[in-house]
Amino acid sequence: MKNLKRRDFIRTTVAAGVGASLVVSDMAKGSDPENGRSIKPLLVPQKNKKVIVAGAGIAGLCCAYELMRLGYEVVVLEASPRHGGHVFTVRDGLSDGLYADFGAEHITRQGYERYWEYTKEFNLTVLPYPRRRNMLRRINGKFYSEEMMADPLILKNFGFNDREVKYLSENRWANLRLLFLKPYLGKFTNEYQPFGVGYDHLDNMPVSDLYKKEGASVEALTRLGGKNTSSLFELWRSAIMNLRGIPFSSPDVFRLKGGNQELPNTFAKRLGERVKLSCPITSIRHGDSGVTVTYKEFDEEKEMSADFLANCIPLPAFKSIPINPALPSAKQFVVDKVVYDSYSRFVFQARSKFWLDDSLSINMDLDHPDISSIWQVADEVDTHRVALMATGPGGVSAQRALAAFRQVYPGKRDTIEQALVKDWTKEQFSYTCERLDFPIGNLDKFWPQVMTPHGRIHFAGAYADNLNRGMEAATRSANRVAKEIEQA
Repeated sequence: MKNLKRRDFIRTTVAAGVGASLVVSDMAKGSDPENGRSIKPLLVPQKNKKVIVAGAGIAGLCCAYELMRLGYEVVVLEASPRHGGHVFTVRDGLSDGLYADFGAEHITRQGYERYWEYTKEFNLTVLPYPRRRNMLRRINGKFYSEEMMADPLILKNFGFNDREVKYLSENRWANLRLLFLKPYLGKFTNEYQPFGVGYDHLDNMPVSDLYKKEGASVEALTRLGGKNTSSLFELWRSAIMNLRGIPFSSPDVFRLKGGNQELPNTFAKRLGERVKLSCPITSIRHGDSGVTVTYKEFDEEKEMSADFLANCIPLPAFKSIPINPALPSAKQFVVDKVVYDSYSRFVFQARSKFWLDDSLSINMDLDHPDISSIWQVADEVDTHRVALMATGPGGVSAQRALAAFRQVYPGKRDTIEQALVKDWTKEQFSYTCERLDFPIGNLDKFWPQVMTPHGRIHFAGAYADNLNRGMEAATRSANRVAKEIEQA
């Protein structure tokens, strides 16, 4: 009976909540999904109903925007003094008009359909972002070009078996898992339904064991990992990407001119005074007739009531807010147990494209504990200076990351004159990034509960979707919640 109820919920969600919202909200926004062109927006009557949106990250702003379009009175309460959450473009500390994205730094063509619709609607300029082209990868202290990474002799020397060598000589390394998983994916026909296709028992098997069962070499197992990831979860994720035509690591990525914060900025501009910053929610009361939140504004405690609450706060922050009556145990389990990753982002400003003097690409993966990758951003800015982005673990300072880069850089010298850091692990309100894999043997405890509403409280955010692909998952879940409230 538990599985039947879960499947009934997913079927209803797909039919009414997700699938319908793809059409209805497109019409409400004034976009034509068939032809990709703008049409005159529909006039939507006022609903005489109010929704409080908790959190002004991209999910909260998007959700509030769609609810406003549907005719609801909307108020967005954000604890921090800025909107955008993890989507954060920085200019302070950089010269000559340079900028960089401290969070949410790229999109792809496939898998970001909702996001692309908003860029068209708001006339935002999308730029090619060649950060994954002409890559150099440092492995065991040595740099390899893309050509070298596809050389059968080099692949053999790494320790890959003959089958893997043939595959990697023709495909990107990020797709290696498909060599072992692809035969399983055809049974998944509904991307919102991981259960009942014959693989439920694989939720208790680490996907590393499945790779091994399918003939993966020791080298492939080392590269793929998966000891703490459920086979069912990984098969389901891979099937979703297969159904949507999304590569695991597309070489063609894009970004918004002026920084990716342009999209949340545009949402916020349209919402206007409906967005209240520095207004942390301190408690939530809910019942059959509505929701009341207590929050602080200018150090004064206030109350606000509404018909619905759309929670767009990441769950680690949300779980610290007292809720009365308490959430049911199944929902509270999700709130307590969802885990996110976090990191530091570094920005280096250089006087020149110093790597060209060394005949190198600056797109590098670096196997150093303090810095994992580096690339150029804001290349359209008319200046001889350049902005470089880099990623590393939390707790690493900008100067320590710069020292690590200089330690491993294979050229003669760099011209870096400024180093900045955003350590997301130390952020008070938006320290989380993407949701991590659900624990082995627990998928049925998380799905679909992670996106299931409780009473008049609904849940959106990058975590509350079947595929946690950053800004797209945030906007998809925001549209789902707007549609759920519309149909409630």
